[in-house]
Amino acid sequence: MSAFQPETDQAGADLERLQLVYGNFPFMLAGATLAACVLVWVLYGQIPRQILWGWLGLVLIVSLVRHLESRAFLRGPGKRSAREWIHRLEIGTLFSGVVWGLAASAFLARGDEAHEFLTVLVFTGVIAGAMTSYGAMWRCYMIFLAPVAGLMEWRLLTDQLPLHYVLAFVNVVYVTVVAYSAYKTDRTIGKVLTVTAENAKLTRALHYEATHDALVDLINHREFNARLRAVTGGAPEPCALVFIDLDRFKDVNDRGGHAAGDEALRRVSEILKRHVRASDTAARLGGDEFALLLPGCPRERAEQVATTVLRAIEEFVLHWEGGHYFRVGASMGVAYAGAGEADAAALLRVADSACYAAKNAGRGRIEVRCAVPLREPSHFELEALRPSS
Repeated sequence: MSAFQPETDQAGADLERLQLVYGNFPFMLAGATLAACVLVWVLYGQIPRQILWGWLGLVLIVSLVRHLESRAFLRGPGKRSAREWIHRLEIGTLFSGVVWGLAASAFLARGDEAHEFLTVLVFTGVIAGAMTSYGAMWRCYMIFLAPVAGLMEWRLLTDQLPLHYVLAFVNVVYVTVVAYSAYKTDRTIGKVLTVTAENAKLTRALHYEATHDALVDLINHREFNARLRAVTGGAPEPCALVFIDLDRFKDVNDRGGHAAGDEALRRVSEILKRHVRASDTAARLGGDEFALLLPGCPRERAEQVATTVLRAIEEFVLHWEGGHYFRVGASMGVAYAGAGEADAAALLRVADSACYAAKNAGRGRIEVRCAVPLREPSHFELEALRPSS
């Protein structure tokens, strides 16, 4: 049975942000790896080889782990909540920022101005590249930026060299501009995602209203017909259809008024919801008539479901104003079809006639019949088979 349970707008927006970030990961990681190789090439001979190769190996390991994490998200984000994915992304981003920050503090002050300038240039390129990837998540970008820019600033200022003071000032200005740009990008994306989420929420609400009965919150007649077509559209499994016509419902309306009748319908609907699977469909066809569509359901289980529902309806007592109480019953018609034999028109016709027979046989009964398709072409139209109430 369908239930209207939309995911929270915040979770949906977070997943969209993650999709944007992880979607850029291959390019970001490739750029970071290339920048690391360039940095090693620039500093080769200036920094001990074992330090350079060790750091490059660490960059490659972190990049590989982060790539695998992005692949896991893109394959199936539903395996974890959006909050868990963000937490894992932040941890990976922090590791990456620390790795680059350590290089920024260790590879600078070597007395060769050309190499120092090129080193700072590589780091500014990495900072800019990270902004393009983390633009949808400003917090993650700052987690990366803080160790890289902070350790580089610390190194430049503690060396107390004129060139380093200039580089430190330029770096502060550049990082400030980039961080502000990342913040503005994050806000812009946030507004777009908010509008998208609101539109999606409105679309879900409109679809729900179009497919559900407003009084009892069950699938309506039109949607029921669409689902019946889908179930009988060649699925190689047995299925069953149960028509339910309430007994003594007119007495509830006559003695308690329409408000009592509406409440009785709502309570019966709750009974139906409790006794069907998530894959089943409980529908109100109109008035006091309901239906259960049971895909993948053989005859024995269909009878069991109908018996359980009938017993629950008969045990239900509606206590009403003025000390009145009402009981309703039900007459049910069950139509079943074997695997690969389901026919929408036959199921409707047989379930309808079985329910009518149960009603005429004394009510409070269940009639079970096999739905055999007509040999001649059927002219039944699903919407016209049973008149709308």
